[in-house]
Formats: sequence, structure tokens, C-alpha cells
Amino acid sequence: MALIPGYEHDVFISYVHADNESETDDADGWINQFYKYLDTKLKKHSADINIWWDAKNLDRSEVFDNSIMEAIDKSAIMICVYSRRYPQSEYCQKELEHFYKKIEAEKAGTTVGNRSRIIPVLISNIHFNDWDERLKGTTGFEFHDAIDKDDYGDALDVSTAKFKDQMKQLRNALVHIFEDFPTGEKSANEAPSNTPSKNSNSDDAFTIYLGEVNDSMEDRRDGIVSELKNQGYNVLTGDPCISEATVHQKITKEAIEKSNMAVHLFGEFPGKKINGDPDRRYIQTQAEIGFETMTPQLMWIPAQLEISQIVNEGHKTFLQNLEEGTATPKNIEFIRGNEGELAKIILDQAKHLKEVLRKENSEKQSEHKEQMKVLLDTHIDDFKQAFLLRENLLDHDIKLIFNPEDGDPQKNIELLYENISEAKKFIFLYGKEENNDWVDIRVKNTMKKLMEYDRYDQEIFIYMSPPDKEPNSLKIAQSPLVKVIDNSGEQIISDQCLDELLNDLREESK
Repeated sequence: MALIPGYEHDVFISYVHADNESETDDADGWINQFYKYLDTKLKKHSADINIWWDAKNLDRSEVFDNSIMEAIDKSAIMICVYSRRYPQSEYCQKELEHFYKKIEAEKAGTTVGNRSRIIPVLISNIHFNDWDERLKGTTGFEFHDAIDKDDYGDALDVSTAKFKDQMKQLRNALVHIFEDFPTGEKSANEAPSNTPSKNSNSDDAFTIYLGEVNDSMEDRRDGIVSELKNQGYNVLTGDPCISEATVHQKITKEAIEKSNMAVHLFGEFPGKKINGDPDRRYIQTQAEIGFETMTPQLMWIPAQLEISQIVNEGHKTFLQNLEEGTATPKNIEFIRGNEGELAKIILDQAKHLKEVLRKENSEKQSEHKEQMKVLLDTHIDDFKQAFLLRENLLDHDIKLIFNPEDGDPQKNIELLYENISEAKKFIFLYGKEENNDWVDIRVKNTMKKLMEYDRYDQEIFIYMSPPDKEPNSLKIAQSPLVKVIDNSGEQIISDQCLDELLNDLREESK
């Protein structure tokens, strides 16, 4: 069993077998050594952690090996040992694609907190622009020895300080994912829910973003994270291990925007430089990214810190501007305090903001007490397009009943009828053209059931997603009781189609 509930393996290592070939007969291959170091590091966190990798060099024929597929299906996280040959390996591409599709359909989703469940370990110096698209937006760890951007780069010798430092950073990132991983059963019928949204209606849903700190504060921050979680708060932490400055910007902003409160702890030293942007530091940049959001921010510095005595001019000026209130036009909470009282300071501020959020949610619930439910129905073949539509509708506060058809046909139709009794409006997604008969039957069955309930005024929509097709390929689309929203000619949901659908859904039933 694994540490993460519901999985047999916490981590699956995907790699090119040629990258595990030793240059000398008496030495282990690099992947062997990497696995041993990682396993030892993680076992210090928990003896239950389980890593799966193809240690027996299973025969990788053109047929995707069932044992590999099964291991991927039972794994929570994938590490891609990304070399020059990885994107050229058809087998590795199949592993990555299978895992990516699997986690897209799981309740936990593709990210946990602000960390991706697919983690690139780079053993060649590959520019970010040349990464596989499924890896962009993820946290990358450089396990190669290239110094200049044009260097080819070889895998780090495991005895070097850089290897040990990167292994520590990788271990820390994995532990954060383990700790933040949602518990409960996995279900492809539920949307990913990495952390509660700041707009969540739950009184208990409250997420705190805790920014990166300098080395002397790491233990204190870890203790604060533990205490916050013990108090029932969700915690996202600033990540200093991004290979590309633009990716760090994107991930940090998304994490802060997900949060109800952001906390930034400063000291005498400015902290680590950003990879790819040596003129900037993680600690200050994460605070500045927060300035661009609506999320309330708490800035803390030690009571005894003499800002005027700080050596680093940029860091000194930034803290002076914070204290004087000129760093940003945004209203922030600036506190000088004792380090031992940090957890209490954060908890008091969180309690205050949580009460404000509770009142706002209470008022919102009163306004939308009778919020209408909309049924979104889809064939399992079109699940990916339906999921994309679902996310867009949820982002616009449309209350959905998601009903993907799969498995036993009789049970599916019974579930459809149950959902019909709750819903007021209905969307049937029409994706692959070969599913036209299925859509026709589902819509007709719905109309028949609505008539049995004497509900003749309920609105029915057919949302046509890619590939491009004609509405007349559906018989039921000709009915005056059905409205077709055609987005089949667009690879993404167009603003025009989305606005049309949202306006129709928000209108009072006729």
C-alpha cells in the first residue's frame, strides 16, 4: 500500500531505458541510483511511501505493456526523467499520455494545491520552450550539470552537492503533494478539487498561501504550516523550484488567487534568486505578484529588524516601502512581531477574514437560495469536452448536475431520470459524430420523462463540441423544443457560444 489513500503507488518513474545504461560495468545505472536516493529520502518522511519503476527492464515492444498500464493507473504522481531521448521515445510518450488522461478524470485533478502531479526531472539541458506541452506549467528539477544555457548537459553525479540539493528540493515538493492530496474515493464523475475556492459556500473552506522564506526561516515556516493544518486550514506554499521565471509567475498568481489570505515573511536577507531571472528574488516577487490580486495579504518582519542596516539595497528599499505603505496602493496588513508569536498572528488574521467570508457567503446564499440546477449530460467518449464545458459553467456560478454516461445502460438511464427530477434546464453534449444516435435517444427519453412530470416548459440545449459537424446530423435538433449551441468549429469554447449559453441558462423558464 501507498501513503496516499486509494493508490498502490505514490510515485511512478517514467524514463528511457537507455538513460539507465551505466558507462562502466561495475556501476549502477543513473536511474537505479536516482531511485535509491529518492526512496531513502522519502522513507525518512514515511515508511509507507511506495515508488514504482521498471526495475526489471520489462520488454517494451510496440504494444503498451499491461503491467505498465496497470502500474500507472494505480499511481498518484508521475516523475518524468526528461532527457533528450524522452520525447523521441514512443513508449515514454504513451506512459505520459496515459497518466495525463487518467489524472484529468480523477477527483484530485492534474494539480494538488499549486503543484502538478507530473514532475519533470531534467537530466539534459532542455530549454523550457522545447518541453512537452503536458509538462509546461509544472515544477521542474535540474539534475544536469550544464552551466551555460547552450551547454548540452549530462546527468549529475550522485556524489555532488548539486545532486543532493536537488534531491532535497524534489523530496520536499513530493512531501507537500502527499500532505495536500485530497482524501476520499476517486471518481471520474467529479471535477478536480485541489483546494477550496475563495468563493466556496462552505463556512469551513479557507485557504492560506504562505510564501517562500529565507533559509533561516524554513523550520519556522514548516511549523506554522503544520499548526495551520491542525487548525483545519488549507495551506499552499510558495515554490522556489521552478525552472522558468514565467512559469513561477503563473503558478504563484494562480495559487494566491485560489487563497483567501496570503502571508509573506521577511527577514534581514532577501533569499534565493529566481531561476532564469537572477535580478529578482522569490520572496519579494511572490509578495509583488500578490499585489496584483484581490487576495488580502499579511506582511511580517521581525520586531527587532533594523531595515536601514540591511546590506542588500533592493531588499532594504522594498521593506522600507512596505512599512511606509508606499509599496502598493493595495491595502495590506503590515506587522512587526516576535517570531514565536507568528502562528498566533496568522491565525488571528485568518479568523477575522474567515468571519468576513462567512458573512459574505451567507448573504450570497440568501440571494441565490433558489438557484436553478442545470443537467449536463454526455457520452463517455466526449467526457473531455464535457469536462471543459463544465469548468467554464462552474466558473460562472451555474449550478450543475454532471451526468456522464458510462457502464451499465439500464443504470445510466435510471440515473438520468433521477437527475431529471432535480434539474430545470438540460444540456446534452454532442461531440463525436458517431454518437448522434445516442444523443437523439437521450434527448427523446428526457422529453418523454418531462411530459410524464407535466413539465412541458423545460428548456433543452444541445451543445455541439468539436469536431466540426452540421446540426442537421441530429434528428432531434429539428424539434422546436430544442436549441442548438454550435461550437463544433472551434477547438476552444468561443466567448460568443459561452455567452449565448449562459444568457439562456440564466433566463427564467418560460
